[in-house]
Amino acid sequence: MTNYPIIADSSALVSLASITDSNHQLAISLSNQLTKTNRQLVIPSDVFAETINTLGKKVSHNMAFGTASEILKSDSSIITEANSTIRQNALDKFQNQPESVSYTDCIVMAFADEYETKEIFGFDEVFRKNGYIRLGIDKTKMQSPK
Repeated sequence: MTNYPIIADSSALVSLASITDSNHQLAISLSNQLTKTNRQLVIPSDVFAETINTLGKKVSHNMAFGTASEILKSDSSIITEANSTIRQNALDKFQNQPESVSYTDCIVMAFADEYETKEIFGFDEVFRKNGYIRLGIDKTKMQSPK
């Protein structure tokens, strides 16, 4: 059976990079599990930019630069651009979300739809509320969709 990829959200990537983040240990544990199971991490380009911007503002530009460099040279993750179908799907989702939900969160969900997976490496409650699985939170085991 093919291992479906996991879609990354900036909430998990920021937690992974920042040792002072409340989800840092969980993010490290989940990242290690992804590596052991050879699951590819798909990082939407919007998420990559948001992660680097957030780290640059909340931690330091040096931390943001180091994180960006690590992501770019990783063999287990890919940064992918949204196409017009993904953008439209994200916009459709965005229209029906509460004010607190970002367009980037909708991009993450649209990428999950595009890759036919429900699993997201992210900690935002909005993913669970929309029927997605937050890795390590909503399920205890990483499983491929049926």
